[in-house]
Amino acid sequence: MKATAILETALYAADLEAAEAFYTRVFGLTVVRRLAGQFVFLRCAPGMLLIFDPALSAATDPANPIPRHGALGAGHLCFATAPGQTIEAWRTHLAAQGVAIEADHIWPGGARSLYLRDPAGNSVEVGEPKMWGLD
Repeated sequence: MKATAILETALYAADLEAAEAFYTRVFGLTVVRRLAGQFVFLRCAPGMLLIFDPALSAATDPANPIPRHGALGAGHLCFATAPGQTIEAWRTHLAAQGVAIEADHIWPGGARSLYLRDPAGNSVEVGEPKMWGLD
């Protein structure tokens, strides 16, 4: 048995509307499902980004059999640049969206990543897949 991809990842944001607006506007993700005050689920190519209100993520609900999960503090997520996209094009796009770049990092081997923060303070990276030997 071998996992083939990450199907979903989760971040936490107290202001779900701000998070939804940010990820749809800046990254072009599409909303699949939302429950006001609890979560918003967004599609990212073949995967999903789940954003939960951290205050409600840890609460137990006898009607929900899914184990509680959550995190304290800011999380991290890295979006891969698509084939043909450059870090410079992302830099231009982020500037046009009014998103500040926190760091521009060059990895051993020459791959680049841009780091920024979402409205909840999560660390968001846009990176070239070759940083992990993926092309």
